[in-house]
Amino acid sequence: MRKINKHIVHCSDSNFGDAQTIDRWHKEFGWSGIGYHFVIRPDGTIELGRALEEPGAHCRGHNHDSIGTCLIGRDEFTDEQFAALQKLHKTQEAIFGELDIYGHNEFDSGKTCPNFDVQALFKGDA
Repeated sequence: MRKINKHIVHCSDSNFGDAQTIDRWHKEFGWSGIGYHFVIRPDGTIELGRALEEPGAHCRGHNHDSIGTCLIGRDEFTDEQFAALQKLHKTQEAIFGELDIYGHNEFDSGKTCPNFDVQALFKGDA
């Protein structure tokens, strides 16, 4: 298993979709398939994307040592999604050890994704 030390959060920039839809979109970009490891739907359902053993295709320069999670939505997310993200993060920490969590925008100043403050969410301030 590869060494994982970061969890990077994204949004789909759409008000619809699921892991299968994102897989199709990413293939249309010419990628091998979905770039995220997990997708969280508005009802809080966590879907599997790319296998954890494979580096993601979600954050240039950071795919080799990170997990990518995408929340379906543009700029409004549900309490169920936030609860699922927190649960998923704790589960991944149980597997990989302590993981720093970031929004995609923390690695690319040209991005607003995931359009919410990940740090505040995990400090309980969101």
